[in-house]
Amino acid sequence: METSNTNLTDQEILFCDLFAHGEAPFGGNAARCYQEVFNDTSKRTKSRAARLLARPEIQEYLKSLDELTYEEAKYMKTFLRENLISIIEECSTAELRDRKGVIQSPAAMRSIAVNAVKALMELYPVKAAQENKLKIEGSGEGGITFNVIMPEQPKQES
Repeated sequence: METSNTNLTDQEILFCDLFAHGEAPFGGNAARCYQEVFNDTSKRTKSRAARLLARPEIQEYLKSLDELTYEEAKYMKTFLRENLISIIEECSTAELRDRKGVIQSPAAMRSIAVNAVKALMELYPVKAAQENKLKIEGSGEGGITFNVIMPEQPKQES
């Protein structure tokens, strides 16, 4: 049976969907997906699955499954922004203790915060001319200073 928008059969489309978005043990496991969709329990499933994956039309369909729609991308960007900000806030002020309650060096938490800031900056790049300094002080000795680039604020007319 052929689908109207591709040259793939319904089984091939199901194989691709299972391979790209399936839960364990299917997602990313071509041989397991092939066994499931084509009801093939022979010893040749791995090579058959590899041959199927190598077909250009299969590769093209799999690529189309990875592309996010505009609305999905917009939602994902908002979701990531909110989570990164939460991570930054928590890690820049959190106090890490071991099992005995002894306060540990904040370096690990700060490292996580710095990586979250970098990821946030990749999501929302801004001009270098808009730099401000931000100082995050830990509960221990000293602190750490970051150069943070802030987005330009729109000027409000009175």
